Amino acid sequence: MFQFRDPVHGFIEVSEDELKIINSLPFQRLRNIHQLGTTYLVYHGAEHTRFGHSLGVMHLTSRVFDAVTSKTTKLFSDDDNENMCKTAWYRQILRIIGLTHDLGHAPFSHASEELLENGVKHEDYTRSIIFNTEIGDYIRDIGKQFKLKYGDIYDITPELIWMIYEGTEITNEKFIIPDFFFLRSFMDGELDCDKMDYLLRDSLYCGVTYGKYDLNRFVSTLVPYKKEHTLQLAIERGGIQALEEFILARYFMFIQVYFHKTRRYLDKALVSCLKTILPSGKYPKDENEFVKWDDVRVLNLISQSNEPQVIDFKNRKVMTCIKESKAHGEKFEKRNIKLIYNHLEKIYNDKVMYDSVDKAAHKLTPFVGNRDDDSGKGIMIVEEKTGEVGNLMEESVILASLVNPIGISRIYASREISKEAIDNINDFLATSED
Repeated sequence: MFQFRDPVHGFIEVSEDELKIINSLPFQRLRNIHQLGTTYLVYHGAEHTRFGHSLGVMHLTSRVFDAVTSKTTKLFSDDDNENMCKTAWYRQILRIIGLTHDLGHAPFSHASEELLENGVKHEDYTRSIIFNTEIGDYIRDIGKQFKLKYGDIYDITPELIWMIYEGTEITNEKFIIPDFFFLRSFMDGELDCDKMDYLLRDSLYCGVTYGKYDLNRFVSTLVPYKKEHTLQLAIERGGIQALEEFILARYFMFIQVYFHKTRRYLDKALVSCLKTILPSGKYPKDENEFVKWDDVRVLNLISQSNEPQVIDFKNRKVMTCIKESKAHGEKFEKRNIKLIYNHLEKIYNDKVMYDSVDKAAHKLTPFVGNRDDDSGKGIMIVEEKTGEVGNLMEESVILASLVNPIGISRIYASREISKEAIDNINDFLATSED
């Protein structure tokens, strides 16, 4: 085994075969992809990358999987030997998914995703990289070893990894229900390991406390919930407060960091720069060309450009936010801000800018009366001693208030006209009231 010393999780162990994936060029590229886009220009410590995050997610998938499977015998099969084989197989599959899930991110991560080809998402690049680069060969090598040790049915291929991660090929004869849905929830759900890592990592590097929660307590109270054709992650009643802290941490990180007014502006400014310096204003569609692009290459091109908007970005010339809605602005409030912007744009043209974001920090749904939900959508609470099952949204008053998405609208103005623009807003609002 090899070790990486991680500032969030301590020592992260990887196998020799996993290390081959990590040492590959497509994975090493992640060392030069900022985890939080332009956030480092606001929170100067946020220099962390997708590389460390991917290692952290891989580590957490197996840590959580081990904690959950240790609490239930014969979780995947009534046959002891088959259950043992499946447990080892699923654990390795999860580690590969956690390790490779962010391979397709564009430079500066989500900040420049709109410059991907129309209809293409970073997940599409991830799939292509897993399938068509040396990483696919390394995954197949791991699969060959599992076949030798456990039997042919325990093969691991890029196609299998993607089938589980994407979770849409449920009619495929190789799609094992409910096991594969269970594995997918480790990476895409309200209790997933992706969120577990990036909240702690982003909080640490940004120098804020909003994203912190009790990881040890949280993991120790996770349990499997199985009913008929459903198998999902649930939590013991004693872990409700740890789960609430986890969900609130993400909410506060969205409000204070991910949707920070200056970070949102700089992300847009970066996209404006890239449209002028990228060939055809887009990233290449071919995965072998795409992986040649990272933050270093983008910043090098920006340093060589003399386009006005690029110079403004290089000099960190940031517009001032002069009007902002509440975090959960009502429709009329957001509509009014857009009307104000339309008014200002006629006067100041490109010296003002409008930004609006509408996103739920968590996909929480109100409790509708079914305490024994087996749809797999609700977060289930399991009583440790009696096995009684309840729904989180029935029991948590705090989380019931977070169902509505965060919706923030903002107007920015160039510094030289910001005071005049604010006066203009006040005049406009006074006239509207009359």
